Parts: sequence; structure tokens; C-alpha cells
Amino acid sequence: MTYLRTIIVLALVGTLALLAAGCGGGTDVDFTKASETVRASLESKGEGFGAPVENVDCPQGVKVEPGLKFECTVRYPGGKVAYALLKIRTDEADLNLESLSPHPFLR
Repeated sequence: MTYLRTIIVLALVGTLALLAAGCGGGTDVDFTKASETVRASLESKGEGFGAPVENVDCPQGVKVEPGLKFECTVRYPGGKVAYALLKIRTDEADLNLESLSPHPFLR
């Protein structure tokens, strides 16, 4: 099951990069657009897990710096929590979903 999950997450990377184009708009990543994009990608039956997501919380004030990584908290119905690691690809704040884990990446 872990192998399948890894394959699915890697498939999401390309999808998230396309959907998240333009999550910038200034010097900070648009945290609302980033949250909505992660949610849509994870709920997608074709590209994601196809599981309903209750909430995605991405941090405010993340500066648009290519190569910078930040973490969003994903909450599923029933209380399950996961962490999405995103990487800023471009000066326009295009994002890649690097990984999804039940444990925080950044401390």
C-alpha cells in the first residue's frame, strides 16, 4: 500500500504544479490559493486519493523564493491529519507537492 501511495503522490506533483500556477501575486505566496489547490488535488479521483478533505491550512507570509519549501496541514473527516510539503518552483510562486506524510516535515 505504501508503494501505491508513493506513486499517487508523485503523480500529484505534476498536477499541483499545473493547478498552482500563479499562487503568487506579490512577495508572498497566496496561502488561500495554495490551500485550495492542495485540497482539489487530494480530492481528485483521477490524480489524487479521491478522499474528501475537511480543511487545508497553509501558512501566511511565505515569501516567494524559488526552492523554498513550506508545509500545509491537511485535515480529513474523522480527525485524521496529514502534512503536505510544497516547494516554490518559480518567481511566480508555481508550486510542487513534494510529499504527503502523517508526520510534520518541518520543525
